[in-house]
Amino acid sequence: MTNRETIIHWAQDIIPAVFRAEMALQLAVPEWKERLDAFKDGISKEDPHAVSMEYCLEIARIIVTQGSDYVPDGSINGEADFT
Repeated sequence: MTNRETIIHWAQDIIPAVFRAEMALQLAVPEWKERLDAFKDGISKEDPHAVSMEYCLEIARIIVTQGSDYVPDGSINGEADFT
């Protein structure tokens, strides 16, 4: 894959999936908006690196479990990955 093809792949497939998953997470768990806004407002006492990793993991979980090629294998804790 050329660099241009890689950029197009990211722009057409990966980045839109991230935005859709982020929107789904914010709708499903509105508390995330509050947690993230607390950093923006400077009032959060949480570790920003830990929170950002947790947020990214939740987005990635949505992308993986909602993918057409998803096959539960028991490696994810939660209802979405039962075998």
